[in-house]
Amino acid sequence: MNAVFSSSVPLRSLQLVLTAGCNLRCSYCYQNAKKNRSINWEVVRVALDRLLASPRSDVRVLFIGGEPLLEFPTIERAVHYLREHKRPDMDIRHAIITNGLLLGERETQFLVDHQFHVKVSFDGVAPAQRLRGENTFQKLDALLDDLRAEYPAFYEDRLKINITLLPETMPWLADSVEYFVNDKRIQDLSIAPQFTATSQWWPERIGELDRVFARIFHICRDRFRCSGEVPFETFRKTGRSAAATSPVETLMCGVGRGDQLAVDVDGQAHGCATFVESYQTFPTTFLRNRVEAMRLGDIRDLNFRNRVKAFPIAVKAAEIFNHKEEKYSSYGRCGDCKYLADCSVCPMSLGREGGDDDPRRVSDFVCAFNLVSLKYRARFPRMRSLAERIAGPQRFTRRTPWHVNRG
Repeated sequence: MNAVFSSSVPLRSLQLVLTAGCNLRCSYCYQNAKKNRSINWEVVRVALDRLLASPRSDVRVLFIGGEPLLEFPTIERAVHYLREHKRPDMDIRHAIITNGLLLGERETQFLVDHQFHVKVSFDGVAPAQRLRGENTFQKLDALLDDLRAEYPAFYEDRLKINITLLPETMPWLADSVEYFVNDKRIQDLSIAPQFTATSQWWPERIGELDRVFARIFHICRDRFRCSGEVPFETFRKTGRSAAATSPVETLMCGVGRGDQLAVDVDGQAHGCATFVESYQTFPTTFLRNRVEAMRLGDIRDLNFRNRVKAFPIAVKAAEIFNHKEEKYSSYGRCGDCKYLADCSVCPMSLGREGGDDDPRRVSDFVCAFNLVSLKYRARFPRMRSLAERIAGPQRFTRRTPWHVNRG
């Protein structure tokens, strides 16, 4: 079965875009051209075979959309296929990113049984969540209660909540963090700033964001003092900051390694799901030209491996993925920032506003989010080392990283 792929690249991650459709229409989603199209099994099988041919023993498959649970039977079939055909030495981790609204009893039980890591996109309290979908807060609030009651181990260890922060929802961010951390006892929480273009941010608003994070800091510090837990991903730290050993040239993300693939509903392969064209139109020529230059073509093509080998060169030529230290925003040059090594900016957030074709220009909102969140991270108490945790009774739960592009 996998003989044709015996010389494949050493993949570590496969992102399967199961559908270009979604049951929501979030105005800020980068997937701005959703349509009723789904992946077929032949494409899925070939993509899985390429992952199975990887010489790596530890690999991951991530099911995404659109809304991937619209194609739940394909998820079931893919998981069973992987279990049947994987090598004895291969450990395959499964993950899914979902808006959670289609997580019924059957879907949840399957994900729990097969030890999925589940990231639910949920923006928080009702006023914040309303921009994602009317009346969705009540459904997801009840879902969390049910999951916590019926699947406590899954709820604690393999469920992650991700908030997408918009300038418009900033007034409710601290309330949302308190809701997740204290009311719902979520153990794994992340916040990602909107990376599509926004007209609702101007540099002076950073003071407002700082006041919001001051409150988030106190919420999370109180939780840490009571339980030793740090649910908010950004505030987790052990040992020395990465900034102390940051290299002279810094990459924006790990996509240039070429060891992960995103396969869309048309069978087209990409270095990242943010490149996929079957569910989006790129807002600027700047981005469109760069994505076209990085296309990997059909996953079923026998010459596919050669294109993957050339991919890192295309990534470097795109200019937005490398030399992080040369990027800048209204707040200054990235190379002069003390948070350079810890800062996370998706390169595909660059060039999304018309007239801005500078590959070094970072979104002011994304930059402000990183400046403020990392400022409070630096002030947050250090988590205990492994030796300290073994020596004492204070509780700490280690989480599996959810980063797709960073490495």
